[in-house]
Amino acid sequence: MIRIKEKNRAYFLLGCDVAAALAALPLGYELRMKTLQWMGDYVQALLHPLLYSLRDYIWFYLVSLPVILLFFSYNSRWKPVHQWRDLPEQLLIVLEQLAVIAFTIGFTSFMFKLDVSRSLIMAYLAILFLVMLTVRLGMLAFFRIHGTRNGQRHVIVVGNDEKIVEIGGKIASYAELGFAVIGYVTDLPVGERPAGLPVLGSTDDFQRILEQEVVDEVVCIGSEKKDLEIFEKIAPLCEEQGIVTRLSLGFFPHAISRTSLDFIDDQPFLAFSPVPQQVLGLMVKRFLDILGGIAGLILSLPFFIVVPLLIKLTSRGPVVYRQVRCGLYGRRFTMYKFRSMVDGAEDILWEIKHLSEMTGPVFKMRHDPRVTPLGRFMRKTSIDELPQFYNVLRGDMSLVGPRAPLPEEVSEYTRWQRRRLSVKPGLTCLWQIAGRNEIDFHEWMKLDLKYIDNWSLWLDLKILLLTVPTVLLCRGAR
Repeated sequence: MIRIKEKNRAYFLLGCDVAAALAALPLGYELRMKTLQWMGDYVQALLHPLLYSLRDYIWFYLVSLPVILLFFSYNSRWKPVHQWRDLPEQLLIVLEQLAVIAFTIGFTSFMFKLDVSRSLIMAYLAILFLVMLTVRLGMLAFFRIHGTRNGQRHVIVVGNDEKIVEIGGKIASYAELGFAVIGYVTDLPVGERPAGLPVLGSTDDFQRILEQEVVDEVVCIGSEKKDLEIFEKIAPLCEEQGIVTRLSLGFFPHAISRTSLDFIDDQPFLAFSPVPQQVLGLMVKRFLDILGGIAGLILSLPFFIVVPLLIKLTSRGPVVYRQVRCGLYGRRFTMYKFRSMVDGAEDILWEIKHLSEMTGPVFKMRHDPRVTPLGRFMRKTSIDELPQFYNVLRGDMSLVGPRAPLPEEVSEYTRWQRRRLSVKPGLTCLWQIAGRNEIDFHEWMKLDLKYIDNWSLWLDLKILLLTVPTVLLCRGAR
């Protein structure tokens, strides 16, 4: 209903933003060159008179387009569906995108020693800002005028619950989308009806109402299972006459699950999913995991040469430590780390387990006697976790996700804590950037569930960026 129309407008806005990014580069390039001709010798003294050819700046697209897609993924997933109608909100989103694009262009040119005209960057961003803002202003004005003047869809709200007024008000607030509530159908006694409610009749009068009124859609509201009888009563009448009927899902007990309609052949099912189900977003996440796993292993090559030598010189035992961990929904896999403890450390854990400094089933000790001097340094700098890039490449883990627990830890989880197993474990997550071992177990579990409930590609990117200073400064590491 409303969400579908909102999503369509959001995708239209995305298409306009992508087109703006594609057009802004040649327009900005032309503006930069024309500025020299218009402003004369004074500006030429400030700006270098020459630029490379336009083809040399095509890499701007590799920066701006992913940023626009990431912002769209985040805002369309976690912002209210009506946020596109809020002009200040849209202005803030545009400015945030431009700030990230500007930073990324500057960072890319610095890292790869690219010679880029700052005036060209400013011209590119200025045109991009003007086009994106103009599109939003025009879109807002068009739909407000079009929605209130043309193509209105007449809606009837049916139900015996006080929520009918609330839902009817929400539908009416989307007048610019073409929705208009023409009345209510209820079996409530006259004395129990909200004052001023435009009641068209009872459910027994429903066929008469359909014959007398112009009705495009019917919305049935209820909070108890017995209210399904109302829907069973009116749905066949609407179906016979080709009228769209919608049923609220207040009957079903779910707090965090996202509801969707699924099919097995021609049999419909209501699906309640408490985990991310964005197919495209999850495909992109896996693609980024593969790229990140390859890049991580390549960049870690010097450590794979030096660290094994240091481990062999400072302690006995294997270089790589293998440990069984629990992955997606408890699937067991072998996780790899550089050995940071004495050989056979697990065999003596029972002797010091009572000294754990963290509540819950996890063992954490600030001065663990099993850790070697070299291992203590590797743990503080997270060097011991570099082999886990191989786990990411294999698909056992992701770049971002909850920490992979031990099977014996999982066996002591409470029911709500087991939901953290509903996504792949990762190298880093909210726990990593929020303090790691300085956070108690209960809060740690809450952070993992917060990540699952708010997952987006943009959140993953944010966590990865914040992980860098956390690791470099050794925050919360033991």
